[in-house]
Amino acid sequence: MVDSRSDPVPREAFAERFSLLYAQAGDPPLKQVANAVARAGRVDERGQPVRVVAQRVSDWRRGRNVPARFAALAIVLEVLIVQARRRHPQPPVAGLYDVGAWRTLWREALATPVSAAAETSGDTGACPYRGLSAFRAEDSNWFFGQERNRDKLVSRLADAMETGGIVTLVGASGAGKSSLVHAGLIPALSQGVLGGPSSAGWPVIVITPGDDPVKQLHTELPALAEASGPEAIRDGVAEEARRRGGGEDARIVLVVDQFEETFTLCEDEDKRRQFVQALESVCAKGVAGVVLVAVRADFYGQCLEHPPLAEALQTRSMVLGPMTVGELRDAVNGPAKAAGLQLETGLADLILRDLGVHSGRTKGTYNAGALPLLSHALLATWQRRQGGKLTIAGYRATGGIGKAVAETAERAWANLDPVGQAAARRILLRLVRVGEDTQDTRRRCDRRELGAQAASAGAAERALDTLASARLLTLDAEWVEITHEALLHAWPRLRRWIDQDRAGNLLRQRLEEDARAWDQEGRDSSPLYRGARLDNAQQWAATAGQEAISPVARQFLASSVRFKRRNSWFRRAAVALVVVFALTAVSAAVVAVQQRDDARFQQVVSEADRLADSDPSLSALLDLVAHRMRPGDASVGTRLISTQQQGLATPLPGHSGAVYLTSFSPDGNVLATAGYDRTARLWDVRDRSHPKPLGAPLTGHRSWLSSAVFSPDGHTLATAGDDGTVMLWDVTDPARPARLGDPMSGNDGTIYLVAFSPDGHLLVTADEDHTARLWDVTDRRRPQNIGQLDGHTKPVRSVAFSPDSHTVAAGGDDGTILLWDVTNPHAPAPVGHPLTGFTDTVHSVAFSPDGKMLAGGGADKTVRLWNVTDRAAAAPVGAPLIGHTAQVWSVAFSPDGRALASTGSDGTARLWNLANQAKPSELESPLAGGAGYAVSFSPDGHYIATGGQDGIVRLWSLPATIVQGHSDDVDSIAFARDGRTMATGANDHTLRLWDVRDPARPAPLGPPLTASAQVWGMAFRPDGRVLATATSDRTVQLWDTSDPARTVPIGASLVLGVRYSNPLAFSPDGRFLATGNDDESVQLWDIGDPARPVRLGLPLSGHTGYVNAMAFSPDGRTLATASADQTVRLWDVTRRDHAVPLGGVLTGHTGAINALVFAPDGHTLATGSDDKTVRLWNVTDPAHAAALGSPLVGFTGLVKDLSFAPDGRSMAAVADDGTIQLWDVTDPGRAVEYGGPLTGGSHGTANAVAFGMTAKTLATTSDSDTVRLWDLDIDHAVRRICGATGGTLTPQRWQQHLPQLPYDPPCA
Repeated sequence: MVDSRSDPVPREAFAERFSLLYAQAGDPPLKQVANAVARAGRVDERGQPVRVVAQRVSDWRRGRNVPARFAALAIVLEVLIVQARRRHPQPPVAGLYDVGAWRTLWREALATPVSAAAETSGDTGACPYRGLSAFRAEDSNWFFGQERNRDKLVSRLADAMETGGIVTLVGASGAGKSSLVHAGLIPALSQGVLGGPSSAGWPVIVITPGDDPVKQLHTELPALAEASGPEAIRDGVAEEARRRGGGEDARIVLVVDQFEETFTLCEDEDKRRQFVQALESVCAKGVAGVVLVAVRADFYGQCLEHPPLAEALQTRSMVLGPMTVGELRDAVNGPAKAAGLQLETGLADLILRDLGVHSGRTKGTYNAGALPLLSHALLATWQRRQGGKLTIAGYRATGGIGKAVAETAERAWANLDPVGQAAARRILLRLVRVGEDTQDTRRRCDRRELGAQAASAGAAERALDTLASARLLTLDAEWVEITHEALLHAWPRLRRWIDQDRAGNLLRQRLEEDARAWDQEGRDSSPLYRGARLDNAQQWAATAGQEAISPVARQFLASSVRFKRRNSWFRRAAVALVVVFALTAVSAAVVAVQQRDDARFQQVVSEADRLADSDPSLSALLDLVAHRMRPGDASVGTRLISTQQQGLATPLPGHSGAVYLTSFSPDGNVLATAGYDRTARLWDVRDRSHPKPLGAPLTGHRSWLSSAVFSPDGHTLATAGDDGTVMLWDVTDPARPARLGDPMSGNDGTIYLVAFSPDGHLLVTADEDHTARLWDVTDRRRPQNIGQLDGHTKPVRSVAFSPDSHTVAAGGDDGTILLWDVTNPHAPAPVGHPLTGFTDTVHSVAFSPDGKMLAGGGADKTVRLWNVTDRAAAAPVGAPLIGHTAQVWSVAFSPDGRALASTGSDGTARLWNLANQAKPSELESPLAGGAGYAVSFSPDGHYIATGGQDGIVRLWSLPATIVQGHSDDVDSIAFARDGRTMATGANDHTLRLWDVRDPARPAPLGPPLTASAQVWGMAFRPDGRVLATATSDRTVQLWDTSDPARTVPIGASLVLGVRYSNPLAFSPDGRFLATGNDDESVQLWDIGDPARPVRLGLPLSGHTGYVNAMAFSPDGRTLATASADQTVRLWDVTRRDHAVPLGGVLTGHTGAINALVFAPDGHTLATGSDDKTVRLWNVTDPAHAAALGSPLVGFTGLVKDLSFAPDGRSMAAVADDGTIQLWDVTDPGRAVEYGGPLTGGSHGTANAVAFGMTAKTLATTSDSDTVRLWDLDIDHAVRRICGATGGTLTPQRWQQHLPQLPYDPPCA
């Protein structure tokens, strides 16, 4: 019977807390602890000596068990608490050193069943990661990886004590300056590192400038406010140091954190100058002060305008750059170890790879500003920990480094109602200071002022609480601020808000600043707005709404208007007022309707967002509702397009209890299901969009059913269940099934599963009596029990036949899988040793279609694979597949064996790509919504059927455009110009060709082709008859693709002098090829005879960094090259043997340029860079190329590749954060982002992108070993959603999710 187990927390809370105490005690050897217990000589309540063996203490740490008696635990606690107190006088969490609190926790843990599947919920342990928040001094126990930088900073300060002068700490936003100061430097200073033991008591003062830095400084150092000369300052600082308890020769260490606020928040230049001069006086030679200024690198130029800071930057500056690989590893592993947590093997490597670090190297240099994203991903992974362990599945569930912040922010956003979301948007925009010549920054705001400005104070407070709970905002009684500026770039929604109305945000910002100055100056009329400035401000305020600005700003505008009126002719003013009132009345009515429609639209979109993970089918239908409300909304359009990469389900209601098994008939026309309601049901699924019941439910069993499976010929159905019987049914006419013979019974317990042999002669059952039984069912009316498979020590839960019918696999509650040779079913024999690895019940087993692999799913939440080619020597394949957060109940291979489906009681089904069996990856986002106990593939592999606790069978339409075939990252892709053939290249040293004439059903053309190394790039000759591939072994190979199904290499490969990049490009006439010569130069080749390429002229040199990309203009007269030196160069290649530079070097990017591509008309060039931007260039006259418009932003990762659509009106870009973004470039000078990014379940980097023959077909590759084809026709996406989700949006569900709208389903 299916278990219904609760998920208690206390056992894991006990283990986690015990591990934390052990870590605080310094991780003493287990034997040392056991010996200390023995030396204590304690006795228990029965008078017996207390003895604790090392293994038992280890088991307590790992959560394997809880001590049966408190006496043994108590003495161990005393030993550990004494050691922990010596190292850390203050516990990191309350009660850690309190034996009484431990007794309570022990009792709760002891009352928890041992077998319960405990899952951590809530923050029951100390979290060693800080997310977007900076580390504080009290977090120093968790601060790792910055020891080298801390020591360098201490050295700089020590030098400054001798010479005098300010010390500067400079680094990018997110490089860790605040954390280094608070959790690294300040704790070190308290240990006397700066001036010997006596310096341990020196006072450390930390300030942030705010809008009045001088006032902040005088508040902390009142002596400076009264000092009038050098001697007075020296005496005042010395007295302040003594007053604060530092001793006679003490110094004050003054730290100014976030010094950039001096420029962003303080508007008074005089105050800035006074502040810098005051800092200089505090640390002048002979004065008892040491000053450290921490400032963002992008404010370096403003600092140079102040001589004391300029001198400090030249002589006493420390630049905080990227951490080394070892330091990054410490930053990941160290906090976990200090908190007594474990990291799953491979998790640290995965995190570092996502950060950009590979095998001790980095791809270029990782972005030092990504540390807050790393920290937040670790925090989110900790929140998903299991049993005191941070897991790969938990990390992937966060979205990884690139997406964890966005995932958290979107969840917080979805938890707000529409009114709260509107309040949150206004609050967040007010907390951002939009940069005019610098990057955008965060700003602090008065909490009461924010509430007063809100249209609904309650909604504003809810928004603040929700965003603060997600650690996106930091609150105290007075102030609110964004936790870290990384949020401004890592959350696409916020980035779009800022960029969508940058001009409006700047206007609001200036208006608020001017209004504040007017208020502070006694509201004199001189600062009031006049003329065009007033008109612009009024126009913006009318559009934004009254709640968009503060009361002071509203009063400022009103006063400006009144001042204007007083200076106008009375009659004109009177007439104008009449007109204004009339227009306002009409406008108010129009605006009211528009606001109502806007609110309803946002409610629908928000509800779709909220359901995206838990019920993707319903979410897609709500997106359709939004699309019908606003057909032209681009963001909804991209959401609809994204659904084609997501499985969508049609519900089949009928069962009145849980559904435990689903199976398709061999022809795929009928689906059978078995459930808790004692029935089996048949469904006509010939029309997948409109499945329907077939005949009446099959009844006769006396209890719940576990199985309903078809025979290989499809004429017989076997049902079984809790009553211990198997019934056979004639389903030749599935609308009129008839029972065959008497029920088969072999034991008095539950039959958990049945399976037919592929030849149809045998049936095997999984029985509660610890056995599996074989039945001869050649005569369906008179089946015979012919054998019993013994060996399990607990109930058998699952059975499966190998494809050749010679082997049976069975898994059970004893956590093992046993294999039997049933070639002679009357004398079955065990094969090999039991397959182990599961730590709990094996719920499901399945053979791959070729019989070479066996999969199992278990109660330990894992899926495991074995190579069973040699049945007697079966061996595990790869690591367990981790992703489910609860018991795995069913596994099934796809008919082609390239994918595996699993489903668990976490309510999800997951699809795994088995192209690389040693490292399977998830093909798409989990199929959520009702899955749980059963999963099966349709014979064509395009659908799966799931069943779960809610009693609803779901028929899932799987994406057909996820192209599998490679076993490692796919880095390159190319289309032949006719759009019929697509080529892909991967790190598995293979390239493949695909027939994409029907992009909805791509098909392989011939077998995989073996390349000499990893395939880094590829391009078709324009006629499609030759393909060039660039590989990591520094070679380029040409291939004859005139018959794509029989592609062969042409001649020998070209050996180049490149090392780290290998770009290539064909000329439009196909006669010439451009490749790298070495990493910084380009070579042209004559390939008129592809078998004998000939070098043309000298290499094209000029770049000072790796040449990463190259492209010919459509007319073939110009070659463009892009480099890691952040430049683009254009070359006149009219004379192929004597190419020359054209015009000047194109500059503007601030990072390596990875991609470039010409628009089809040749007038525009696009480039993508590590600076997370795309730039467009007018190259109509290549000799005078010029930038077009502003850089295209919105990416949170490095831009990897670009592609123009064949019509030149659209452009696609991909980044290593997985972003796939479309742009309307009809007017290249005013490119418009088309909706939000495309999403589709792919984890990690997006490597390459290419348009097909039309603007409606797009292909992308990623590091999930797959290629994804996108149909950009929204109407096609709408048709698929309607065809795959029939019956989902019932009147009841509509009322539940869209009560504000009348029932009007979009697919009716």
